[in-house]
Amino acid sequence: MASKYTPSTVITANGIAKPLSAWSSDLGCPVQTLIGRLDRGWSIERTVSEPAGAKGGSNRGKKLAAEVLTPEELQAVLAANNKGLTGDRNRALIVVGWRSGLRISEALALKLSDLNPQQQTLRVLHGKGNKARTVGLDSAAWAIVQQWIARREAWGLPATAPLFCTETGGKLQDRYVRELLPRLAKTANIDKRCHFHGLRHTMAFELASEGVPMHLIQQQLGHSNLAVTSRYISHLNPAETIGRMKGRSWGAESKKATTVLHSQLPSPDWLDRLRADLGERLISFTDLRSDADQFRALVTLI
Repeated sequence: MASKYTPSTVITANGIAKPLSAWSSDLGCPVQTLIGRLDRGWSIERTVSEPAGAKGGSNRGKKLAAEVLTPEELQAVLAANNKGLTGDRNRALIVVGWRSGLRISEALALKLSDLNPQQQTLRVLHGKGNKARTVGLDSAAWAIVQQWIARREAWGLPATAPLFCTETGGKLQDRYVRELLPRLAKTANIDKRCHFHGLRHTMAFELASEGVPMHLIQQQLGHSNLAVTSRYISHLNPAETIGRMKGRSWGAESKKATTVLHSQLPSPDWLDRLRADLGERLISFTDLRSDADQFRALVTLI
């Protein structure tokens, strides 16, 4: 259901009558933020007086730990969106962040021409460091994006507008998205910190847990090198380290346990995947390691 408010809607607060566009200019925030507040039942006074994304908040200057959301939590966040045009848009935007791992700037810069329905891919033209890359999207996620595309076409939005645009075809501001995720999480009764970059963390965690090779995760996330991805994953998924710590013993039993670890336990999954990744890169780069014995010796040393 479309909002009954528009940027030109005149509202009166504290004896002053101005269009919403003027009130939003005074607050330094997108007019859609004020429209969203009114749609959610905020009072007029609160709508036009409470700052949006004000500097100096409790989290400003702090580096907060990444929190990974479960699939059930993300489904609850998606369900917390309204049933109108903006709800369909926001669901598609969240799904793209979760299932493709795009940064917020990369997602908001997408155009219809960047999508390839046949290949189910999204083309990022200007990623971090101004690097371009193409990422894939699973079928279920693609279906939600297609629903939003059909909805925006029915609404009459121009094809030249950004993929995730306002109701008038304008550019969606990242500040709006930063406000959106915490609000949806609150509605869904999720206590974890919920933000768009957290969707990227969640995707990386899920791919690593599914055993996806490290270099493929690197390409999807657009990291500059494999070491960055390795640090990213090890920070998010400490399960192997925790498992080893839980298996430790005390005193004399510790030495016995150490012998068992070295002689019987297999290599951790991340090490096997890293060895496989290095092997694939060497094979594709040169055939100088064609001698199987030399290659096995090299991988063992690695």
